[in-house]
Parts: sequence; C-alpha cells; structure tokens
Amino acid sequence: MRSRRERMAELVSAHHADLYRHALWLTGDPALAEDLVQETYYEAWRSLSRLGGPRSPRAWLLAILRRRLARHRAAPAPPTVPVEALAELAAGDDPEAAAELEGLARAFARLPDTQREILLLRALHGLSYREIAALLDVPLGTVMSRLSRARAALLAAGSGEVHAAEVVPFPRRRAPRGGKDG
Repeated sequence: MRSRRERMAELVSAHHADLYRHALWLTGDPALAEDLVQETYYEAWRSLSRLGGPRSPRAWLLAILRRRLARHRAAPAPPTVPVEALAELAAGDDPEAAAELEGLARAFARLPDTQREILLLRALHGLSYREIAALLDVPLGTVMSRLSRARAALLAAGSGEVHAAEVVPFPRRRAPRGGKDG
C-alpha cells in the first residue's frame, strides 16, 4: 500500500504541468497561476482520502482548482491578463509564432469565462463532454453549445494566415445524438 506522501507525489508529478497551464490560461498571470496550483495541492493533500471512485484524479484536481479560482475571483481585485507573457511563454524564440500566439491569446482572453474554461478542459486536458458537464455541473448540451461558440469565436478572430487546424486542434466529428459524447 502506498503512503499518503507517495500518492500525493504521484498526483503532483502526473498533473502539475496541466494544472499550471490551465490556471495560466484562465488567469493570464504566471504568479497567480502558481499560487492557485499550490493552493489546489494543499486542499488535495487535506482531502486525499476522498480521491477514488469513478472520478479521475485529473478531474478531481481541476475541480479543486476551479473552486480556488472562483474564490480568488470573488475577491475585490479582478485578475489581469498579460497576453504578451502567454505568447512569449508558448512561442519561445520564434517571433512569427509569438505574433500568431499573441493574436490567439487576445481572442482567447476575450472569450467569456464559461467558454474559455470549457475550451481549456476539452482542448488542453482532453476531458470528454460528459466529464466537463459533471465537473462544471451543467447539462451536456450546454457544454457542446459553449464549446461550439468558443471555437467559432476563435476562428472568426484568426487572421488569413492562421488556419482552423492551427488555432485549436479539435477533431472534426460531431457528438452522436442521444446524449453520448465524444
């Protein structure tokens, strides 16, 4: 049987990069993103015995991160979005890629919070529509419509040089009818 410390170390090792990227994209602030991730791990450590059952560890950690972000946003000062920092972080030394990513990041920052979060959960974390619906406590149809609107907004914001496949790498299939998700 693994110790509590070993279980937590495995969670951090497996999910830290994803949690940080998710927090960074939602806040636009590297320091705040790191703080939120650390608070997430602190809460996870305190609640480690609750992990299990059908919920995946990543979905559980994302739910904690989401609550932490909601608490932060309820505070008096609103978060800022330094878009240039996101583009530099993602593009490295390629100025052309940085310019494209900056445009995408600006379009992403203009999305409503609800669309931005669903887009991240699907594109960055690969959660299914059902997992997203459960995590956000919204109907499956709401997830699909918000995701569709977010994709359309990003495509509309793209320049002539940015192709749809470069903007967001989503599969081009539709979710089957009858409540099943893809």
